[in-house]
Amino acid sequence: MLELPPELTPAFLARLEHLRIRTRREYAGLGKGSHLSPRRGSSLEFSDFRHYAVGDDFRYIDWGLYGRSDKLYIKLFKEEEDLLTYIFVDASASMGHPGRDRKFDAAVATALAIAYVALASGDRVMLRVLGGLGTPPPSAFVYGRHRIVELGRALNAIKPAGEVDFAPALARELISIRRAGKVFVVSDFLALLNSVERALGLFTAANMDVSAVQVLGAAELDGQGLQGDVEVVDAESGERLRVTIGPRERRQYRDTLLRLSHQIRAFCTRSGLRYALYTTDLAFDRFFLHAATSLGLVH
Repeated sequence: MLELPPELTPAFLARLEHLRIRTRREYAGLGKGSHLSPRRGSSLEFSDFRHYAVGDDFRYIDWGLYGRSDKLYIKLFKEEEDLLTYIFVDASASMGHPGRDRKFDAAVATALAIAYVALASGDRVMLRVLGGLGTPPPSAFVYGRHRIVELGRALNAIKPAGEVDFAPALARELISIRRAGKVFVVSDFLALLNSVERALGLFTAANMDVSAVQVLGAAELDGQGLQGDVEVVDAESGERLRVTIGPRERRQYRDTLLRLSHQIRAFCTRSGLRYALYTTDLAFDRFFLHAATSLGLVH
């Protein structure tokens, strides 16, 4: 399928069929599904009792409790509904640099793999793009595994560009969300740590279950091309700076990137968020299936 990244082979998609999204909270959906909802329903999952009222179904009377209390009580069960899954993909300019790392392509493959897991499980997916050039996907849920082609086509039309301030950008997105659910944010998170923490914290404050996927390039981590007298350019702001870089400076640069990654992971752990790091030198299918548990995906 030309609309899907080469990483999403038929064999890989078949393996994704066996995964489903697990949340740490219960969320109301928009239709029948396989996730427990806070609403009362008719699943096998017991929820509570209430006093019998005229017209209630006799089949749900707890006769054992009646024998002990001489009062009629009805068993209540939880509803099973679909899960609303929100996927945010960073398409800011930094996701396109350095070009040989194909960071944005990796982010797209990650987002579509997550979306396919949700769609194949009967859940609903809303895909949103932060920054970038091109027409973003509609602000609507899609349903059914066949819609993955539509999502792939929409992401193929996006090119990374521009500057994204995470906290305000995600705050604007949150305003448009009417129901809580599962959130995935896919980005390189190359921003001030405080900005990343505030951005991800918005969703936890809104009772969302959040997973963060950080995508970093192998050449980016190694500092390839950073040697001698060079001019470095901020991909998003355009700011330029002439510097002299030797082996010590390259080590400091790499240590800084890794420290940021470790700090983001630590923040997620403290805040009850899920986190996974993908570097583009890894085989995508092995990374995704290995990181499934970290992302909240289960068999």
